[in-house]
Amino acid sequence: MTGVSEIVIFGIFTGVVILALKTSLGCGLTNLRKREVVYVASIYLCASVILSQFVDVIPLDVTQNVLASGLTMHIIVASGLIYSGIITKKEWLSRGKDISRKTFLWLSLPCPVCLLATFLACSVLSKIMSISNLAIGVLVGMIFFVIICAFSLTFAKIAASINIKNPSSLGTAMIMFGLFYFLSILLIPAYVQIESVPVPESTIDTRDTGISLLVMVSLIGLGIIIDRMKRRRMKEVY
Repeated sequence: MTGVSEIVIFGIFTGVVILALKTSLGCGLTNLRKREVVYVASIYLCASVILSQFVDVIPLDVTQNVLASGLTMHIIVASGLIYSGIITKKEWLSRGKDISRKTFLWLSLPCPVCLLATFLACSVLSKIMSISNLAIGVLVGMIFFVIICAFSLTFAKIAASINIKNPSSLGTAMIMFGLFYFLSILLIPAYVQIESVPVPESTIDTRDTGISLLVMVSLIGLGIIIDRMKRRRMKEVY
């Protein structure tokens, strides 16, 4: 395995971890039981295993067509996240009604974008690693499972300790992720004309990746800060 291949594998696993952290944030800010968190994590595990079995079945041109439709999928997911986030915050702040157990699904369940990213991850890994597609699916799925279970509890404890574990915070996170999805739409056209799935000879622009992660984290942090300021003002008023 060459050094470039190792970098590609590291980048793919990093992407899987980021998707798992997104799911963990949604589960952590929602009042879910540990068993329910395990259910969510199991969905990602099963999805990864199933998708890995289609790596050598789905033709490359079909994958390219699905990839080209990423713009539409991003718009749908982003719109759903922002709308659900607004509704979640509004119901909690105006009526004290908690609907997060329904709306968190937009953030935590596998969306078309996540499923496509998981399939591409399995596809690329199958070309680099000398193991079976089933083993790749289990490996990717276990990363999802472990990260979601571990960090859902971690996020829940941290949110509870700083008093932000409520539907309003979840709504803010959903809105921030929705805005990030809209931002990522600007990057899709650069990949639509790709003629094949990336291979080990490809290079990774770590600078752009770092900037994207920084923007995502900054948006989430800004949303949480704004949410806390609003709640403090409301307490002062009452």
